Formats: sequence, structure tokens, C-alpha cells
Amino acid sequence: MQPETSGDLREELRDDAQKLSTTAAERVHSEVDARKSPVVEQARSVSSALDSAARELSGGQTPGWLNSLFEQGAQQIRQLADTLEQKDSRQLMDDVRSIARNNPGTFLAACAAAGFAASRVLRAGPETGSGSVQPGAQPGGSPPAPAYGDPQTAGIGGAP
Repeated sequence: MQPETSGDLREELRDDAQKLSTTAAERVHSEVDARKSPVVEQARSVSSALDSAARELSGGQTPGWLNSLFEQGAQQIRQLADTLEQKDSRQLMDDVRSIARNNPGTFLAACAAAGFAASRVLRAGPETGSGSVQPGAQPGGSPPAPAYGDPQTAGIGGAP
């Protein structure tokens, strides 16, 4: 048996990397497709709530533009839910790529807004029992961890 040349080894590594990439992409697409249903249901729920709000506002003394805003929002979210339900993850990715290519500024602004909203939601998190956290304290009331090299925790320069 002859030892493999570096060219053969390089080709084998390239093939393995391609197979790994294809397998990972397939796994991601199957996960996205499997988790689409709850998102579609949530979008339909939001659309229904906006429709109900629009109906309640239409009889009162609210401005027409506000009622129209709720109705249009409900319609747009309903269209989003229908699109998510009808297309698979590959088609959705193609749509996102197309939007990003045709409107890069709008796409980047939407990504920044989504990132900001996600950070606000994640930062808010569940509230603790007291409802507030003291500066420097960890959530749940525990004191902050000592800093590495802190003279007080190392017994140097602190109280005897």
C-alpha cells in the first residue's frame, strides 16, 4: 500500500468538508421546517388580536388612521403567517437573500432593529422577587464575584 500524496489528502479533506457542510445545512433546514408551526400560530394569534383591536376602535371616537393602522398590521402579519406556512426553509432563505440584495440599507436597518428588540427582550428577562437589582449585585441577591487579584479577597492590604 502506497502512502497518499498531499494532493490526494487535500482532495479527500475537501470532499469531507463538502459532505459535512451539506449535512449541516440539511439539518438546519429540517430544524427550521419542524419549528415553523409554532411561529405561524403565534403570528396568526397576533393578527387576530390586531383585528379585534381594530374592530373595537372602529366604533369609538378614535382617528380613522389608527384603525387603518391596526387593520393593515393584522393583514401584513396574516400574509407573513401564510408565507411561512406555504414555503419551506430554502424558499424563505432565497426570499431573504433577494430582499438583502435588492434593498441592502433597509435590510441592515431591519436587522439592527430586530437585534435591538431581541436584546431588550433578553435583557429584561424574568423579574426577581424584589423587582430590582442593586448595582454590582447578581440577579437573585447574591453579591458580585470577587475580581481576580482583588487585594481584599487575597488577604493583601485588606483588614487583618
